[in-house]
Amino acid sequence: MGKISSRLEKIQNKHYFAAFSVFHALVVLVFLISFFVNPKRIGIDANLMNMLPASFEQKAVGKADELLTDGRANHVYILVTNPDFSVAREVAVQVYDELNEKFPSKFKSISLYSELSATDDILDFIYKYRWNLLDDKTATDILNGGAEAFAENSLMQIYSGWNVSGLDRIEDDPFMLTEYGINRFLQSVQQSGTAMSLKDGVLASFVNDLWYVMISAELSEEGAQLASKENGIAKIYSVCEPLEKDGVRFVYQGTPYHSYKNSSEASTEITTISSISMIAVIIILFFVFKSPIPIVASIGTILISILTAFLSCLVIFGNVHILTLVFGTSLIGSCIDYSLHFFINWKANAKLNSGKQIRSSMLRGLSLSLISTVLCFGILLFAPYTLLKQMATFSIFGLVSSYMTVICIYPFIPLPKESSRSLRLMRFLKIPDWYNRKLVGRIAVTTLFLIPIVLFAIFHKNVGIENDLNKLYSMEGRQLADEIEAGEILQYNPSGWFIIRGDTEADVLSKEENLADTIKTYSKQNQQNASYLASTLFVPSLAAQKKSKAASEKLLALAESQYEAIGLESDDAADLRAMFAESKDDFISFEKNTVPDFFSDLISDVWLGKIDESYYSVLVPSVTMDLNVFREFADESNDIFYVSKIEDTNVDLDKLTKMILILFGSAYIVIFVILKFFYSTKQSFKIISIPLLILLTVAAVFAAANIKLEFFSITGIILVFGLGLDYIIYMMENEKNPKNSDDSVLEPFAILLSFITTIISFGALSLSNFAPVHLIGLSIFIGLIVAYFSSVFYSRNSPELDSEK
Repeated sequence: MGKISSRLEKIQNKHYFAAFSVFHALVVLVFLISFFVNPKRIGIDANLMNMLPASFEQKAVGKADELLTDGRANHVYILVTNPDFSVAREVAVQVYDELNEKFPSKFKSISLYSELSATDDILDFIYKYRWNLLDDKTATDILNGGAEAFAENSLMQIYSGWNVSGLDRIEDDPFMLTEYGINRFLQSVQQSGTAMSLKDGVLASFVNDLWYVMISAELSEEGAQLASKENGIAKIYSVCEPLEKDGVRFVYQGTPYHSYKNSSEASTEITTISSISMIAVIIILFFVFKSPIPIVASIGTILISILTAFLSCLVIFGNVHILTLVFGTSLIGSCIDYSLHFFINWKANAKLNSGKQIRSSMLRGLSLSLISTVLCFGILLFAPYTLLKQMATFSIFGLVSSYMTVICIYPFIPLPKESSRSLRLMRFLKIPDWYNRKLVGRIAVTTLFLIPIVLFAIFHKNVGIENDLNKLYSMEGRQLADEIEAGEILQYNPSGWFIIRGDTEADVLSKEENLADTIKTYSKQNQQNASYLASTLFVPSLAAQKKSKAASEKLLALAESQYEAIGLESDDAADLRAMFAESKDDFISFEKNTVPDFFSDLISDVWLGKIDESYYSVLVPSVTMDLNVFREFADESNDIFYVSKIEDTNVDLDKLTKMILILFGSAYIVIFVILKFFYSTKQSFKIISIPLLILLTVAAVFAAANIKLEFFSITGIILVFGLGLDYIIYMMENEKNPKNSDDSVLEPFAILLSFITTIISFGALSLSNFAPVHLIGLSIFIGLIVAYFSSVFYSRNSPELDSEK
């Protein structure tokens, strides 16, 4: 029988080992396939904006918003400043040349020299389409009898000598329509962008006795990989910082600068938190076990788990957000729980004579712990938010990997010599005979519930859910000073934008013009600035171009008298009409590729073109106005949407926070049903009450500290929900052992060590300067303390409870 039992044990161990090998091999294999199929898809994402949920429920509009956000999020400005314009310009040229020559792959575009310097190309284009470019008011005036007045104004311009377009084409343009078009173009450029002006071929501004020369750039996909030291922002700093001397100074403005700072700090935090947690774990394990085996095995398990989790996220999502990695370091505390429970028995449970027996004794508790924790993380997969899904995926694969390592591999580890199978520290957990566990437990648990109730009664006005992105990242030091200074110089601070949808190009541009007119009218009535960037500043709608042509045709009726007034042959009028007739079907159009590159570059951010079955454009007000007014403008049409990224995201986070709480309730019910299959009704209620106590206590402490519950702290509560259940499940499993027996002390000791290691790794998150990490860490820290002590006092060492089942 002994031989048969030994052979069956070997077969069983082989099956476990095969399961471990197949699981981890599949993860690595799928990752390698994904990497070789599309290596550019794999990477780390450190963009601040990508940690926020996407707005819009409508799929196509969401695509339009994402397309615009991605483009704008990668824009940066470099302002070179010096009292001497020639010095500022010279340094700007040097920076521009170095970035282009040394790091071309890091930037999609870099601009220093103004598009306005390409005067000949612009003039040629405007001359060709001069009939199409009269604005709506001018065209209306001409059509309503104002042709003569326009003709007279043209004569005044001809004889004034102040003409940008010159008089070289006067025979073909007696009404100076080209001059009118170029002036309208220059006004549009001034209206749509920054407050910089053209000087010596570059855009510059003179403010407070200093010259500012502007370089604008857009990071490429490679340059936007902000978790890497090889990203575009790092290259900008490497070029600019050595030149910051002799009165030359740089002012940096743009979201990527903040993302770069954030990613650098987050990377440092990952290293620090991981190092501290790992060192603390090693010290604790060595102090407890006095053997290298548990240390090596536990660290190996942690590394395998984190690597498995990381590769799984890369396969599923293509990239891993830096915040997921920050949170992932907390897996150190979670994964080591399983190892500790094994090695406590491995070291001190003399009744268990093999690794297989240890596995059998802890399999139910360990499996229930895994199931409950995975369920808690799993509910986050249903949230419409990629970052949450990443965190959940990372945690689930990491925990499953750790579980399989302990169950499948650890039993192969030889047991220590019988003489050394003891832990001296456990004697401190012996309960004195006079200690009434039930009485103290009831008093302690009642107190744990009373504390949050009292805090709620005192600080109930502070209880609530509120998400505010402005509190997640606060600028300070030079970055804050640069943003303030750049805002003063550029005078370009859009807080949101309109997305316009149409069935055709002509339809969307026409709707955009109507919206622009509404904004202009409102601004004029309220004496506000109406500047904005939009496609129709440079590419009028088809209806507007046809109206302009109709007005131009009215002017042609005055052609003979106009030629005579400027001293040319009136016979040229026939040629002019013939020229106009030939241009009858000439219209500026994106679809017909008649929009020149220098116009396309100016509006590349706002003309989105065709997405799915509709066309989209964007109108970006250059200054902040009343948000409610903008929303009222958008509400007037089903095809206009106003996006205020911060405000909309705050609202979305509020909805997401409430959704997570609903999912929390769902998981609560599911876990209770599962527990009923393994425990008595009384035990199940005791177990399931702990997550409720955690939620109440975290909310109460936050209220006392005048901190509103928000998305990240609620996420932390969900995560500690699973971890907290582990403690009480292990305690319930331990209630079967006689009071103060060696067996009864083993599990509490393992839970204590588990609590200490977990609180170290999660507690370190609460020390982070990055608000989301800090809030997650703080809620988990509070929740873990509640979970541990409530589990300790809930445990009454009452094996008779099991008989109820």
